[in-house]
Order: sequence, then structure tokens, then C-alpha cells
Amino acid sequence: MSRDRTNNKEAGAGVKRRRSSQKDNKDKEFGKDTVDKVAKKMSSKRHESLNESKKIKEISSMKDEDTESQGKRKENRRSKKEKAVKKEENQEKEDEQGEPQKKKKKRGSDKTTVESKVITKENVKGSGSKGKGKQKVDVNEVTNGDAKDKTLDEGKLDMNKESPKKKKKTGDEPVPRPTEYEHLGAGPSPVPSTGCKYMGCHVSGAGGVWNAFENAEECQATSFALFLRNQRQWMAKPLDEATIKKWTDASQGFSPHLILPHGSYLMNLGSPVAETLEKSRSMLIEELQRCERLGIPHFNFHPGSTVGKIKREECCKLIAESINLAHNETKGVICVLENMSCQGFTIGGDLHELRLIIQHVMDKSRVGVCIDTCHAHAAGYDLSKEDGFQELLDDFGKIIGWQFLRGIHMNDSKGKVGDHQDRHENIGHGTIGIEGFRRIMNCEHFNDLPLILETPWTDNKGYAKEIKKLQGLINK
Repeated sequence: MSRDRTNNKEAGAGVKRRRSSQKDNKDKEFGKDTVDKVAKKMSSKRHESLNESKKIKEISSMKDEDTESQGKRKENRRSKKEKAVKKEENQEKEDEQGEPQKKKKKRGSDKTTVESKVITKENVKGSGSKGKGKQKVDVNEVTNGDAKDKTLDEGKLDMNKESPKKKKKTGDEPVPRPTEYEHLGAGPSPVPSTGCKYMGCHVSGAGGVWNAFENAEECQATSFALFLRNQRQWMAKPLDEATIKKWTDASQGFSPHLILPHGSYLMNLGSPVAETLEKSRSMLIEELQRCERLGIPHFNFHPGSTVGKIKREECCKLIAESINLAHNETKGVICVLENMSCQGFTIGGDLHELRLIIQHVMDKSRVGVCIDTCHAHAAGYDLSKEDGFQELLDDFGKIIGWQFLRGIHMNDSKGKVGDHQDRHENIGHGTIGIEGFRRIMNCEHFNDLPLILETPWTDNKGYAKEIKKLQGLINK
């Protein structure tokens, strides 16, 4: 019995060992599977991480490339814009200076016509000249077949023909010159004759236009100019009766023809822009009505400008038409046109332009001219020399007529003669000089008229000194 029990125990133990072994094998197999799965999972995660990192790098690289391309595109756009601005500036310079136009090729033709008559090139090769200076060439026609031999780059051009002078831009030609200068008529009524010079200046009417008389007295002026309203605005407060009475009281004993009001710089009576023209014409009428109510016989203004959009002749006719319309709405007041410096597209630097305006004004008894010495000098009359001054006198008498002269603006010039720049300077400190003004102060054509300083202002005492200086130039 005991042996059986022992055998049974041993058999049971063997069964347990087998079961335990099987369990261990299963656990090992399970553990191995788990490890494999974990390893695979970790490997998958590493792979995914690497892929994600790679994607991030690729996206970052794409962003960098996109940023770089955007930068290049911006730089290209900026470069194109700069080139366009330069091209526009060059075109404007060509328009102002009358530079020759570029080549144009006609369709259906094997010829390229060169419109520019003058081409300047430095160091032209193959021309037979070893000089380093500029050479002018006349190119009339270049065929495509001969292009290599006749282009500017190859430098093989016809150097024998003379080049004509530069011409102004089409549409900005000078007004026509008459073959004979007919008399323009009697002009306005003559001013009272005394044989004296009436020196004055542009004074302030701040606080009320009647204050101009007090300021003129402080400047020791016997004539003066002023703005009758705010010259920087299109609209202005109308004159009231109180203002008119104060002006009348202050003006006692002062000759009205020695007062020369100046118009607003906004006004362009020859403007090709309909809105500007309409506002300018309304302003002129309103200014003349102010002069009427204050008893002032003259009103001075800059004629206008083509602004580069119409011909000068057409602009002059528009200015005359504007004056005619204003005359129809007012009585008595004389429109005084000012000569200009030939700057840009302004009208009046050429005396023929003023003549053309006067020709088309219906009532010539109500139109006159004011000579600005700085403007005349800048337009090309060298007032620093006797010959230049005499040339101005001769041209004014022939082209316009002394019966139309109603005043003088006395200004020295910062710029050189003929530079077309309207830059006033104090008397004796500019390029006209003291001797130039000595001739002006002793010219009989300028007697009995308002001689108005428009030089840089410091104070009324400064103008008083300049007036005294000019009076001291009169020969006794």
C-alpha cells in the first residue's frame, strides 16, 4: 500500500512537473510574442517618428524655398517698379527738354525709320575717328539687312551730315510769329503823368485789407500790392460794408492806380481741365468785383499754363476767352497780365504769348501788362547788361506796345539769365545786380507806374531799406 502511495505521489509529481513545464513553455512563448510585439511596435513608432521628422524637414525646406521665392518675387517687383519710375522720369525729362524720340518700326515693312535726328555717342568705333569727345550723327533710315553695319552698338554711322537743333515736344511749339507787327490799339487810359518813380512793395492785409495802407507806410512805400482775399483757397468770404468803409477811409490821399492787387496762384485761366477752368473763371470774376467795390482800377495775375495737355496757342485763346467772360460780368477794372519765366508749361514768358492774348481780348481798354524783372531775366533777357535791357525794351515796344504797361515787379534773380527759374532775390544780391536796377530806375517808360518789390521779406523795415536803396539809384 505504501509503495502504491509512493508511486502515486511520484506519478502526481511527474504530472505536476509536466504541467509546470508546459506552463513555463507557454509563458516563454507568450513572453516572446509580447517582446516581439513591443519591439515591432517600438520599431513602428521609431519609423513613424523618423518619417514625421523627415516630413517636418521637407515642410521646413519647402517653406524656406517659398520664402526665398517670395523674396525674389518681391525683389523683382521692386526692381520692375524702380525701372518704371526711372523710365517715367526719363520720359518727363525728354518731354520737357524736347529730346529726340526712339526708333519706330512700321508693320509690313523691312525698314526701321529713326525719328530722332540727333544721336550723340561717345567713343564711336569704326568711324575713322580716334577722339574721345562726343560726336553727333544724323541717321535717316536703317534697313534690317544693314542693321549690323548701321546700329549704334556697332558704331558704323553716317557722320558727315549736320544735326539740327533739338525741337520742343509736339504740342508745346511756340505761338505763331506775325510777319508784321500791327498796332494792337490804344490800350487802357493813360495814368496821370508826373514823371516820378513810385517805389513800393507787396504788403500784408492780415486782419483786414485796410491794414495794407498802414503796412505800406511803415515800408515808406508810395505804391503797393496785396492779396484781396486768401490766395490759397478757391472760396473766400465776400466783402461786407464795414470792410469797404474802412478801406475807403484808409485810402484817402492815395492814388488808386498805384495799388496793384495780385491774384491767387491757384487760378489757371487757360486750363485744359474743365473743372479747374470753371473755378478759375469764377475766381477772376469775384476778384474783379472786389476791385470794383474797393475802387481799385487794376488787377494783376499770372496768365495760366497748358499743363502739357494743349498747344500754347490754344491756351492763350482760352485765357483771352476767360478775360472776355469776366469783362462781361464786371465794369472798369483792367486785367493786368504778368510776364513769366518760361518755366515748364507756363504762359507769358514769351512776349508773343501776351500779344496773342491781347489780340483776342474784345475790350482792349481793359487789358494791360506787368513786367517782372526776375521773370524777364530768367526768360533770357540779360538785365545785368545794357544790351539785354535794351533788347527787352525793344521787344516790348514792338511785340506789345508801351500803352499796355501798367506796372513793374522789382525783383533780383537767384538764377542765371535764361535758366527759366522763378527765384526772386533781394536787390543787388542776385544776378541782375545794382547796375541792372540803376538802368531800370532811370528808364522813362517806368515813370508814373507802381514799382513793386516782391523780394524775400524779413520785415517792413527791410523793405524800407530796399526802397531807399532803389530810390538812391535815380540820377539827379
